[in-house]
Amino acid sequence: MFPGEQEALEQDLRRAGYYSPYAGIEYLAARNLIVVMFLIVGGIAAVAADPRTKLPQLILIACGTAALIGYICPRLLLYRQASRRLNRIQKGLPDALDIIRMCLSGGLPMRQALERVAAEVEYFHPDIAVELEVVRRHAEADTMQKALKEFARRMNAPDVNALASLVSQTERTGTQVANAVMDFADGIRRQYRQRAEERANKTAVKLLFPVVLCLSPPIFILLMGPPVIQLKNFVTNSRQPGGVLDYEQYQVDTQPDTISR
Repeated sequence: MFPGEQEALEQDLRRAGYYSPYAGIEYLAARNLIVVMFLIVGGIAAVAADPRTKLPQLILIACGTAALIGYICPRLLLYRQASRRLNRIQKGLPDALDIIRMCLSGGLPMRQALERVAAEVEYFHPDIAVELEVVRRHAEADTMQKALKEFARRMNAPDVNALASLVSQTERTGTQVANAVMDFADGIRRQYRQRAEERANKTAVKLLFPVVLCLSPPIFILLMGPPVIQLKNFVTNSRQPGGVLDYEQYQVDTQPDTISR
């Protein structure tokens, strides 16, 4: 495994909430076990099949494809799980910051505020509660700045990086952290609102094409149906005896003129 791929795997495991020191080894072992099992079962089935037919080749191709899928799918599932958890953390971050601001305004230090918030939001935002507890424990072992930087490195999200930089800067300058956190929470809400409006505008444009494709056939049927039916009835009735397009009646009408000439 390449160094860049190893770092991406470790980051996805942390984003997905797997903080065990053996999480990477367990993931690789499970994925490799799936691939090996497919290959072993396919080899045994190919050996047991009739060699005079093409069945062994088909079995080997099918098992090779299944082994490739078994190698790719766990990585995709892990990435999807990590992305969903990161989205949940980003959506619940403003609520957690509001509670942190209230705790700081009440006189609690940052570590106790994180502990209180982790207990309060555990039911509504369990992922944020876990991350705040991890930050608090890192802060107890080291400093709050390093704990927040580690939190930003784990998540690698713009909002989390901005929060870590903001808290670190306010602690260095000695300003009030509560006001800075409140302003940051309001800014995140505005960004989410703008992103939601942007997605809504894109959705309206994307819905234009299926709406046109679905509504065009009924509209054409309603507009063109009656004239087509009337034209068909006109042609059918006109070809009947005595009709406008009756060829025999036309010959009868024009024959006396020809004889007289």
